[in-house]
Amino acid sequence: MIKMNKIIVLTGTIDVSYGNANVAVSNLNERLNQYLQNIERFILKSDFDIIIFAENSNYGYNYLPLNKLAKKHNKKLEILSFMGSNDIIKIFGKGFGEGEILKYAVENSEYLKDNDVEFYKITGRIFVKNINKILKQSTAKNIFIKWDIRKNQIDSRFFKTQVGFFKKYVMPAMHITDERTALSIEEVYYSELRGNKEIKSFKSYPLITGICASLGKPYDLNFFKLQYRRLQLFFGALDVATKGLKSK
Repeated sequence: MIKMNKIIVLTGTIDVSYGNANVAVSNLNERLNQYLQNIERFILKSDFDIIIFAENSNYGYNYLPLNKLAKKHNKKLEILSFMGSNDIIKIFGKGFGEGEILKYAVENSEYLKDNDVEFYKITGRIFVKNINKILKQSTAKNIFIKWDIRKNQIDSRFFKTQVGFFKKYVMPAMHITDERTALSIEEVYYSELRGNKEIKSFKSYPLITGICASLGKPYDLNFFKLQYRRLQLFFGALDVATKGLKSK
């Protein structure tokens, strides 16, 4: 049996001085340290075999210590750094930048060349505390959930997809998003993916921890909100491939 590597792509922008987006967390050193700490966390505390960090400010940094750490734990770390289309991002918003980062990763990563390869995507400065449980449960190839029952939005912070599916359905969305008209990448993803029967939901609600760069507020949910989201997931209210609630 051929071993399927467990791959995650962390997206990021280290240096936001080019005016890519309005963010609350803009200090370069703070952002860099948060990315570095999170990469280390994925190396040490997750069961991923391959960790890809893709960032769009072309920031020069020596990742050798992290590469050595990854090798010590029998993992592979790939760094993809490029200069994003800042003039376009300024017009259409950070959602376009996010889409461009993922497009670059899929087109340039050593590990994402085959359309059958599956990978998880996560916003680079956040972590999923129950990630290993999710990895064991998530046998489906494409997993997306809604952000909230009240909003027609995909939770773009964390999802799983197959390279071929991503190229066909997800990647084109970056050219539709336009935050000038409040058309976010989350709304575009939902519009493009809603009803797609290839999409499944997570079996456990992702326990996301970290700071929202746009607002500077923690993503962590309090006990009651977390239980509410878990119930929404259980009853299918966060499903993307179906409409409305369903029993399980």
